[in-house]
Amino acid sequence: RRAGGDGRVKPMNRTRETPHRAAREPNETHKTTQACSGHGTCGTFDECICYPNWQEADCSGRTCPFVPAHVDTPKGDLDGSADALSGTSTTVIAGSTVYPHGTTEQYPLMVDSAGGSLTNTGHAYAECGNKGICDRGSGECECFPGYAGAGCQKATCADPTCSGHGICMNAQNLAAQDHDNVYNLWDAEVGFSCLCEPGYSGPTCASKMCKYGIDPLYYDDDVMAVRAPTARVSFSVGNLTGTKAVGDAAAFGAARKSFLEGTYAIKFYDAFGEDYETAPLSVGAKCPEVVAALEGMANDVVPKHGVACTMRGYTKSDKPVNGKGPGLQTVAYDLVFEENPGDLKPIEVNAYLDGERPTVYLADGNSTDQEFNVDIDVFPNWKGISGEFVDYFPSICHGVQFMVAKTPQNERTLGAAFTDSNSGLSADEEKLLKACLGDADGNADNNLEVYNWDYGTPNSTNTPHIVKLAPTDDSKSGMYDAGTFNLVWYGRANDNADASTNKFYFSGLPTSDTNKKFAVFPTSGVATVLATNKTAVTARFDRGATKVYTSYDTSCPELGIGHINHETIMNACLNKGDKVFLFNNRFDTADAGYGDGDGLTDAEVDQSATAGNMYEVVKVGVDAPSATTATTEDRFYFVVDKAINWDGSATAARSTSSSSLTDNGLNAVEAAWLSKLGDSATVSQLIGLQTIVKFDTSTAESYEYVAQCSGRGLCNEGNCECFAGYTGDNCNLQSALAS
Repeated sequence: RRAGGDGRVKPMNRTRETPHRAAREPNETHKTTQACSGHGTCGTFDECICYPNWQEADCSGRTCPFVPAHVDTPKGDLDGSADALSGTSTTVIAGSTVYPHGTTEQYPLMVDSAGGSLTNTGHAYAECGNKGICDRGSGECECFPGYAGAGCQKATCADPTCSGHGICMNAQNLAAQDHDNVYNLWDAEVGFSCLCEPGYSGPTCASKMCKYGIDPLYYDDDVMAVRAPTARVSFSVGNLTGTKAVGDAAAFGAARKSFLEGTYAIKFYDAFGEDYETAPLSVGAKCPEVVAALEGMANDVVPKHGVACTMRGYTKSDKPVNGKGPGLQTVAYDLVFEENPGDLKPIEVNAYLDGERPTVYLADGNSTDQEFNVDIDVFPNWKGISGEFVDYFPSICHGVQFMVAKTPQNERTLGAAFTDSNSGLSADEEKLLKACLGDADGNADNNLEVYNWDYGTPNSTNTPHIVKLAPTDDSKSGMYDAGTFNLVWYGRANDNADASTNKFYFSGLPTSDTNKKFAVFPTSGVATVLATNKTAVTARFDRGATKVYTSYDTSCPELGIGHINHETIMNACLNKGDKVFLFNNRFDTADAGYGDGDGLTDAEVDQSATAGNMYEVVKVGVDAPSATTATTEDRFYFVVDKAINWDGSATAARSTSSSSLTDNGLNAVEAAWLSKLGDSATVSQLIGLQTIVKFDTSTAESYEYVAQCSGRGLCNEGNCECFAGYTGDNCNLQSALAS
């Protein structure tokens, strides 16, 4: 107020004080900026437009990192319409600070770079990956338990240290550790899990495992035998793979011979996968030295009298004139690990005890010249028998015993061996065997006769019977003479002959001893000979290899991920973990029947005795076409867990044109490749001849007879607490005196 001329105080007229108003305008602008917390500008209707990575009405909240969501979630009624949520193709709140390009109220719409909609997709970008809460003050994600990373993008191990008994690894690295498998899904570097060291298990590797043993109730019956881990180890001068052959003058001088010399060690794996190595062995060591070295390993992993060794080859040849004594040329021995039951990782021979230089080599017996191309073979199932944890053939066909004989040449399209009345199978036993075999294909509705069984007839079904032929108690050589697996068919070689000539044919000849009796152990699992709706799926493989090349892609891709569903054109496909058999039964190239059109040779029949081993698929893959694919199919393959002990490398022309293969169900990539080859090239492309038998154990009766604490106790921090009546550090002893 101010005094007037009359002495009265008059109110001040602020409307005329323009200079003061002008002086305050910059301050007003400052207040406008501060109204958006300094992280945005105030626009129309006093609405803040936030800078990037800031949000909320006054731009005071930070935006946290966006990463692919572990779980997609709908966002709800974002536009406040109170109507039904708009679909995934309807964009709302476009131009917002958090979603400048808009978003959807329902599950997010996934599009490619061209804007095309994608189906069967997920894991859209979400703040904190939908597995955390954003701290708006700091802009950092507060992840839920079990998740970590700037955007909670990692599903961490429950215990990052894995209890000190493992390594926390992502899914991609875990797959690589498992037989070099590949994992390329969205969470390849997101999902983490513990890879436990041998002897520990559980999500955090906190559980110490207990000693394995054989259930004493499994072999208390005289008819049962244990399938123990086996191995054939061999060294041979004659198996040179290098450029210098035995007696090569350039290598060792004229008329000189080569001899095995040096040292090696055996690497053994226990039931937990822990590896142990023997002390160095001379290449000329015989069974006593080998057994002593194995039983001398740490922790008594192979106990005293726990391994049986049998020499299978030991030949020498005189050294040159100036040499001293004979030189070693062949060493071979068989091992049976009787006190280490289970499906163990195969043993290995370490012939590089000095690092990169081989310590098993060839010498001439005179000079210091050496040749290092010595082939060393290790076969974990030389006789077709390897260890197992689970018996999928636990029941016997009671009242049935017979001998087997080699199939005549003109009947070998049906199998290597057979049995009939001349081999001790009486009429009554034949009836009992039919009823015992029962169903073969998992479909009881198509069973036949009063025996309620499937014939499993060759060339008319892809689901034959599969059995274990085991020596009877009065024929087996001991507790570990466990028998071999065989496909079984019932039929006759001449379709025009009377049905009374039908016989039981077996894929392998288990023995050349026609007086040895066998018992039959069937299975309720289903054996399927792989085939497409056009032709058989065949295989080829080298002796000693684990990689099996197939004539068709046997993998099981998911529908809609660049592949067709193989089951629309195949009767079965292969996944990691599936059980397969590789019997020595070639397909007939003429009609894709079981057995070769010319019949198996005597040598192949003899080889079939050890061919019936069960393998586990550890990897299935497809390679890119190579320079030789047009002449020999080498793209499709699967890998098994053990070296194959017989040679299945025989091939024949595919004999099927590309046009006949592509007119029903092939995927676009395969059809394009076959079309590129053309009919003539496809017909002449070489493929394998061996059958692939997938064994589905999901319906099979089973007996896990090798387990921790022998299945007769509970494991408590590495120690077995045996049930009443059982004793021992692994509960494998049954005590009649225990209460």
